[in-house]
Amino acid sequence: MAEVRKYLVVDTETTGGFGNPLAYDVGGVVVDASGYIWERFHWAVLEVIGNPALMATAFYAEKMPLYWEEVSNGNIQPLHFSDILRRLTGLVDFHNITAIAAYNASFDLRSMSGTTEWLFGDGNRNWMNRDVPIWDVWAGACTSVLNTDKFCKWAAANGEVSDKGNPRTSAEVCFRYITGQTGFCEEHTGGRDAEIEAAILVALLRCRKNPPKFDIVPGGPWRIPAKRYKSLAAEGKLPKLNPKYAVIKTEEEGPHHYKDARHINRMG
Repeated sequence: MAEVRKYLVVDTETTGGFGNPLAYDVGGVVVDASGYIWERFHWAVLEVIGNPALMATAFYAEKMPLYWEEVSNGNIQPLHFSDILRRLTGLVDFHNITAIAAYNASFDLRSMSGTTEWLFGDGNRNWMNRDVPIWDVWAGACTSVLNTDKFCKWAAANGEVSDKGNPRTSAEVCFRYITGQTGFCEEHTGGRDAEIEAAILVALLRCRKNPPKFDIVPGGPWRIPAKRYKSLAAEGKLPKLNPKYAVIKTEEEGPHHYKDARHINRMG
């Protein structure tokens, strides 16, 4: 019997700004191509989460009371960053991980490398001491399911377009598209967000006609579907947005609804 290929999907939440982010939240799952989740983990970085000055600049700082409630309930485990790195390496070794994946992998790589250097000294940015491929799920989505006329028309009809006239390609939007849950909202914690990114990865692995390319794209892969979108717009082939359109979040479509990736169907 062939060995099951497993993927380590990681998501970080950060402080310190976009250019030099430090991870205070590291979450993820080990998932296989069928969508089965083998392990979940969700850790708080003690050296960062315990520093009030750093946390004052955290993304989604308004969510910190809920975050601490999750820590208190045991859903998030506070650990020193060195312990987090050891556990990540252990997961890679134990599961014989095929690739480490993240949505916007360049950012998560920057946050993990930056936190390593901040704690362990200048020039020490080696957070994963294993030779494992890094996959950008965002690039995979933008080169496959989001780079289609169908997605561009869906984005126009559902108001998933930026102020500059580009289709939004975030993990939240991609998950809404592939599942049909147009009211879904990310929770913006590492563990929960990694689960939806795992679902997206599984959907991409099922693509056959338009296989994804997971290499990190300098400057961001959003330009790929944006080019198609603007071409369709110039040809008058995009539907108009209903002025009454609004995303209505229901309990069923909320951030806790997703449990596994096996039920996800690709919408191409």
